[in-house]
Amino acid sequence: MFLAPLHDRLVQPAPLAHAGESALDQGYSEFRVPWATRRPDIRLALRPARSSDGDALQAYVRGLSPDSRYNRFLGAVNELPALELARTLAANGRDTLTLLLTSTAGDRERVVGEARVALSCAKRAGEFSMSIADDWQHLGVGSALLAEIERKAAAEGIELLFGDTLRTNEGMIGLARGRGFRVGPGFEPRLVRIEKRLEDAAPDPPCRKWSDLARSLELN
Repeated sequence: MFLAPLHDRLVQPAPLAHAGESALDQGYSEFRVPWATRRPDIRLALRPARSSDGDALQAYVRGLSPDSRYNRFLGAVNELPALELARTLAANGRDTLTLLLTSTAGDRERVVGEARVALSCAKRAGEFSMSIADDWQHLGVGSALLAEIERKAAAEGIELLFGDTLRTNEGMIGLARGRGFRVGPGFEPRLVRIEKRLEDAAPDPPCRKWSDLARSLELN
């Protein structure tokens, strides 16, 4: 279950906003999927990526099968390029966020999935990308991760959530359709776009929150 990387079409920086004020950045949260009840010794959690996660994230990417990496990055790569890794870890929780899905057994944490989200406050739209480790697919984890992305985006006032994936990526397309996404043409011929209207979007878009924050700082 893999989507194309983000293409920087949405992000509109808000210099006066802070990560702690975004619903995208809610810190550590337990992650519930049906499979987890069969393995109570393994705890799943979803959390924002930290600056110290570089080695763990690279190990995750290197551990994907060649087909999975191709689907995720739209080309043959063995690991994240240094610049992309830095950008991924620097996502700030305001208009972009990198989420890591981790499994913990005992005191050992392992990255088993990841997602990136970028918001456009002006368009009230959000673009996302995600992947799940090969040995964690077909267990309900991908659907649960996508549901959490939808929830976080809706809490930020996002009305339209979308992503682009290879038209040959049947796993991701099937997952998206199962979550109520529509499938249409992508921004290039080999891709399709999956998109969904979020009916429970919060009434205040992020741009309004950021504007209110800027105004309050100016008054003070």
